[in-house]
Amino acid sequence: MNKSRLSKTVLATVIGEMLMAMSAAAQTVETPPTPDVTVVVSGIRASLSSSLTTKRLQDGVVDAVSAEDAGKFPDTNIAESLQRVTGVQIQRNNGEGRYISVRGLGPEFNNVLVNGRTMTSDTGGREFSFDLLSSDLISKALVYKTSQPFLPEGGIGSTVDIQTARPLSGKSGHNSVLNVSDSHDSNSKRNTPNINGMYSYANEARTFGVTGSLSYTDRASKQNKAVNDAWNYLDVSMINGDLNSKGLTMADVTTKKLYIPQSYGFQQEDESRKRVVANLTLQYNPSPDWKLSADALYSRLNQKNSVIAVSDWIVPVQLGVKYDSNNQVTSFLRPGSIFAANNPALAGPGKLLGEANSNDMIVKGGDRLSETKAFGLNSKWKLAPDWKLEGDLSTSRTTSRWPDMWVVAGMVPKNGDVLTFGASPSVTFGDGIADPTAVRAHAVSNGDVRNTDTLHEGRLNLAWAQDWGYFKGIDSGVAHARRKVGRTSWYSDSWNAFSGYHVSLPSSLFTVTPMDNFMGAGAQPTSYLRFDPVAYMTYLNQPSLLGQSNYPDAYADKTRYPNGPMAIDYTKPNFWIVEEKVSSFFVDSKWEGGGWSANAGVRVVHVNSGSTGANRVLLSAEKSPNDTTFIMVYGPPATTTVGNSYNSVLPSANLKIDLTSDMLLRLAASRTETRPTLSQMGVENWYGGRAGYVQTGGGNPYLKPMQSKNLDLSYEWYLSKTNFVGAALFVKHVSDFLETKLVDMKIPQFSEIVHDTRIRNGQKGRIKGVELSGQYAFDKEIPLLKGFGVAANYTYVDASATRDSDAGAPTCGYPGLSPQSYNGSVFFENEKFMARASYNWRNHFSLDCGGGSALPRNRAAYGQTDASLRYNVTPSIAVYLDVINLSNSRTHEYANNESQFLTLEDVGRRANFGLRLVF
Repeated sequence: MNKSRLSKTVLATVIGEMLMAMSAAAQTVETPPTPDVTVVVSGIRASLSSSLTTKRLQDGVVDAVSAEDAGKFPDTNIAESLQRVTGVQIQRNNGEGRYISVRGLGPEFNNVLVNGRTMTSDTGGREFSFDLLSSDLISKALVYKTSQPFLPEGGIGSTVDIQTARPLSGKSGHNSVLNVSDSHDSNSKRNTPNINGMYSYANEARTFGVTGSLSYTDRASKQNKAVNDAWNYLDVSMINGDLNSKGLTMADVTTKKLYIPQSYGFQQEDESRKRVVANLTLQYNPSPDWKLSADALYSRLNQKNSVIAVSDWIVPVQLGVKYDSNNQVTSFLRPGSIFAANNPALAGPGKLLGEANSNDMIVKGGDRLSETKAFGLNSKWKLAPDWKLEGDLSTSRTTSRWPDMWVVAGMVPKNGDVLTFGASPSVTFGDGIADPTAVRAHAVSNGDVRNTDTLHEGRLNLAWAQDWGYFKGIDSGVAHARRKVGRTSWYSDSWNAFSGYHVSLPSSLFTVTPMDNFMGAGAQPTSYLRFDPVAYMTYLNQPSLLGQSNYPDAYADKTRYPNGPMAIDYTKPNFWIVEEKVSSFFVDSKWEGGGWSANAGVRVVHVNSGSTGANRVLLSAEKSPNDTTFIMVYGPPATTTVGNSYNSVLPSANLKIDLTSDMLLRLAASRTETRPTLSQMGVENWYGGRAGYVQTGGGNPYLKPMQSKNLDLSYEWYLSKTNFVGAALFVKHVSDFLETKLVDMKIPQFSEIVHDTRIRNGQKGRIKGVELSGQYAFDKEIPLLKGFGVAANYTYVDASATRDSDAGAPTCGYPGLSPQSYNGSVFFENEKFMARASYNWRNHFSLDCGGGSALPRNRAAYGQTDASLRYNVTPSIAVYLDVINLSNSRTHEYANNESQFLTLEDVGRRANFGLRLVF
């Protein structure tokens, strides 16, 4: 039985036993209480009980995660807590939760708020990076799965509202919490410190309060990766022979259209991630009818990455090619310079093989410096017994920058390489790849990219409560938001300065480095070469070296290249700015009768957007004399502006029926929309690729919002304040889905077909699914299980899509949609000790439907086990241990099927050992 099937069987058993236990408990005649049974009402049980109370009181289908106590959110990362909410899955960045998907819809389709306000992003998109916030300042996270008129539009998948701690919701007086921990990463084998503190004060009259928190997180991690960039469906020239063949001619070559990998190699990434988050909240109630609050949030993430990759670039001309019945390449021999010399009729400039193959070493820019500042002011007035008015003003700004660096050095092997492909590919290098004396110069891309995201928004809500029979009142509101996202980039003109491996490099630039044996013995080299990209570019930028470049005359012109071709030219920026103005109005009516309540209303939205950009115009492109890359000649920047506007009407209704005192039935219907991210609407273009596969892409200012018509049905059974079981059905009819699409086109600068990849409005279709969830704490019913509890959920999603892609093109599902996912947790808790183990699993899902190549990109099914231990030394002192990815699970990505390997990623385990003080 495979791991996936075994996991499902174990989960099914747990759920079955849990439901049987709940049913038996509900039907058993009450017996006298068993002596010495203690029910713990703090910690995990308090969190579960608070979340359940929040869920029960909502008008629509809502799930919640609550802090166990002040500064004590269940996990070190907010996303890692949300993944235990039914229907929520997360995407990780180096093992840490960064994005969420809900009910199969990816991060960009989920609207994330902080205290009811939209936050800016460091990605240039609408998706929220959860790794920017510390979980210690969070008191509750609400996941709205059905729409309501008061919620800001944008969340087809869900709306998530993250609520920070409020001083007047806690204890009176002075209260402080201090957390100190040490984090250990199993791959990097490094220990790093973490510290966070929270202070709260509320006066006895509870008219004034202040809460402040400060968090510092330091993490050193290491990521190992086996990588193939893409699979392409191309005409492959198959040379019939072996590495020892001599005198072969074109008569020994056959051509067939096959699926062939684009590259294969290994990557190691050393990362340092330092995060500082500060939060301040003030609350003041001038009178019982007037409440004021102010919030300030600051977050700074400084992520340093040292990324080195070793790769074989694979052209569609290979030796001894083997393929399967699906016309998919399974193995081949990659010839070196000896084969080229022995077969002059095939190899050489202008011949079939062209230039010799190479083994590349690639340094990638992966640093990320992000800073977010957010401020908000809220006022609530009780104007009269039946009238309430709320005003809210907020602003948020995020700036980020990173080096867009792709620096390549390589070797031209004498002997050939042997590559095999399948679910677990392998490569045998004919020459050693750790010889610093054999390295030659190749392509260099050196850039500086900076993002800004600024948002100002305000809203005014008016509520009128009445008791006219079934009619209970009306909520209404107006809102306006203005958001501007921009990206500016500068680059050097260095890409083809030394491409072609014709310039030897000094061995002093390179360092022999052991490679982690993450793929197993024999599947990868034992060592490789590292190099400093700045030192490498500085060496090539010397005037004495420029004479060996591909364009020595041009680079000698100091008016054109005053600092050499490797230097970033800050006088020639590329930029785009997208500004969006959103005005909205909502009205929501409230209804209630015997055993039921409902709301019905509409949200009306007007959007006006403008996209402006400046890019250097591509004048011409010709193949490099020493390589298959292109020499691109650019003219001066040209500025373009495109405008767009539209209106949306988004009705919604929710009905809650009390079947019994403990059972609820909810029904909901709505229309929702997700606007394209502002970064997708830029007017920039880029060009790349090689001869035989030219690529281009950029933004699309003509995108329309994606819309969905939704129906929901939810059953909820509240067995106690802590115990619960529920089920939900949902269906979404979507149109104008936003996805990465590849379109072949002809542009005058290139003599061959160009593959254009960018976001476009694409498919329409239907997403439907079912959710099952339950939690149970064994306290009074089964004395032997006193202190134990279980929680589990399962989500099944089925989707059908209609695309306008060409007949015969590969099909894939909605990006981010996993057909199945589940979570199971077992915990134990008493006054002194707490332990919890959780297993999260999600089925395969599509990351990209053909983006960057002719084939989709899918992520295989993934399961991960996390565990927590806590011991209360005294009521005010606790020690704890959290282990993330205890199972040491690894991420696998593939194209059409799992034998079309793309990546295998190993991030290792992470452990936090800490001390928590309350005073």
